Amino acid sequence: MSGPSTSPLRRPRTRLVGVLVAVAVLVGGASLLTPDVTAVDSRPVTEPVASTELVCSVTTATTTLTSTVTAGVAPLSSVKDGIATLADLSVTQTTEPLLIKQPGQTVSRVIEGRSGPAMLARATGSFAQGLGADQAIRSGQGATRGLAASPCARPVTDAWLVGGGSTVGRLTQVLLVNDDDRPAQVDLLVYGEAGPVPAPGASGIVLPAGSRKQVRLDTLAPNQNLVAVHAIARSGRIGLVGLDQEALGLVPMGMSLIPPSEAGTRLVIPGVPAPVHYAALELLSPDADTTVSLALLTADGYVTPAGISSINLEAGKVVAVNLNEALAGAPAGLVIRSDAEVVAGVEVGTGDTATLREKDATAPVPALVAPGVVVGLAGGALKHAVMLSAPGKAAKVSLALYAPGASAPVWRRTISVGSGSLARVTIPVTTPTASSTLVLTPLSGGPVYASRQVTEAGRRGPMIALAPILPQRASTLVPTVVSQPGSSVPGVSSH
Repeated sequence: MSGPSTSPLRRPRTRLVGVLVAVAVLVGGASLLTPDVTAVDSRPVTEPVASTELVCSVTTATTTLTSTVTAGVAPLSSVKDGIATLADLSVTQTTEPLLIKQPGQTVSRVIEGRSGPAMLARATGSFAQGLGADQAIRSGQGATRGLAASPCARPVTDAWLVGGGSTVGRLTQVLLVNDDDRPAQVDLLVYGEAGPVPAPGASGIVLPAGSRKQVRLDTLAPNQNLVAVHAIARSGRIGLVGLDQEALGLVPMGMSLIPPSEAGTRLVIPGVPAPVHYAALELLSPDADTTVSLALLTADGYVTPAGISSINLEAGKVVAVNLNEALAGAPAGLVIRSDAEVVAGVEVGTGDTATLREKDATAPVPALVAPGVVVGLAGGALKHAVMLSAPGKAAKVSLALYAPGASAPVWRRTISVGSGSLARVTIPVTTPTASSTLVLTPLSGGPVYASRQVTEAGRRGPMIALAPILPQRASTLVPTVVSQPGSSVPGVSSH
């Protein structure tokens, strides 16, 4: 006899039951592994900056023209240790990087005879919070005679240069630098007195990795008396500054470095020096007709300048406003307000019929929300001053001057700046070489804006340099990382 047999038709049902049990176990296990969703504060966290790079574009030199680039780490209380260098920005390194070993130390490289590659100041660790770098260019003779200075700055993707021109005898160059290891592409939009200037050669400028390019305005947009240039990095980031040289035949008319700035509806130019031969405010509203209101910050407080307190701008057209009468022989800061975004710059000139002419340029700056660091100050024939403007509430600022390698200042002052006023402070630099460091620290009160002035006296007339003072980037916002519930379980989502 044969025993009872199992029908083959019942086996699929058995397998199905097994699969359902397995799925139930998997889902149940996943539920146990998935944590409950709880509220998490995902706001960014402020952390000390861990690295900083400053691009130094001014390394132009001839037989009569010399550039000097200086970097250093200011002895701030937050600066303890790290690594900092000043090096050529080149894919083929030709010189050894200069090493900054301790806070208070500065290093310099002098470029003479022929132009060199751009330079890069870099710091990591807490040295990054105190890193500063500045660049200066000087010629004491010939048609290039002049003095100019500008801070080395972090690379950007969008910036304006307001000033310069492309008339006969004037050479304005946009110095573009790509500090990245990949190519960058840049568009230069040029504006003049009559509006936007067609400049086909200004679109799609390619900067190879680790390179610098000098772009002449007289080849892009010739015969322009007033110019504003909008630099837009379509890919990558760039460092930039404008180099403006002017001569009447062989007679020098001055040299300036035009600092990059941003567009805005409220701009502050912290200091226009005086007395000068002339001072002109250049304004542009790129996109819309608008009316600009102008106020002066003086030693006596706010001043509404007669005749130029309200300035009408047509979209896309650069306008120059004479400041001579408004300044009345005294230095002043400028506050510029508008409903539409505008850009601005100031050009000043010295000298008269008995002396040689000289000039320089300045631009709006951000407020000192953190200490400002200036490195590479030299004494001797050079005289230094700082201009501080407080357009809102009164403020107090600490100024501290450090000798090379020193951790304690050789000179310190606390400066009170009245509401709506400007304070000009002479800095007693005595070191013969470009090695002293100045630290400006906001202490209390409203926002403060700062710039500096360097003057070199000479029997043929003074030479002048103006430069913005920028706040240090001491901290950065770091986004909070929030884990996704269930992300450790394959196939299970928290949504």
